[in-house]
Amino acid sequence: MRKLNLLAGMALAGTVLIGLTATAEKTSASFTATSTNPSNTADSATLTMSNDKPNAGDLVSVTNLVPGDTMARTVTITNTGNVGFTYVGSVSAVANTLLWSDTTNGLQVTVKRGTTTLYSGALKNLSIPASGTIAAAATDTLTFAFSFPSGAGNTFQTLSQDFTVTYTATQLAGAAR
Repeated sequence: MRKLNLLAGMALAGTVLIGLTATAEKTSASFTATSTNPSNTADSATLTMSNDKPNAGDLVSVTNLVPGDTMARTVTITNTGNVGFTYVGSVSAVANTLLWSDTTNGLQVTVKRGTTTLYSGALKNLSIPASGTIAAAATDTLTFAFSFPSGAGNTFQTLSQDFTVTYTATQLAGAAR
């Protein structure tokens, strides 16, 4: 009886296996399609600027100053990139002589854009506010009027002051494109 039950169980298992195999061999087909957006690009802008006085001493280099001397100079800022920007200006110095640190009798400067005065006061405090938009390939001209006040006394003799004017551009705000 045991052999019979075992044979019956094997026969049942074989039947189930044959049924599963027959079901697994069935296949189905479906249609597919594709579409692409080829060769897309996104290029970033170039923000660069230059000025026509890029070398040491180009903006102002004067010796033997005496109280009451003035020096008028211009500098032209050029947008050499391909995106519009605004810019600001600032000044820095390595040395700290009375020509720099004395805000009354030390070097003074007035900066204008056309007839508009942007800054007037001690050179060491120079801060040029943001310009209007300078479009790609456009220019902006600033006029600097440096002066050595007539009130400067003997303590200002034999002094030398180096300084750097720095212009910093900022791109215009991004836009929906």
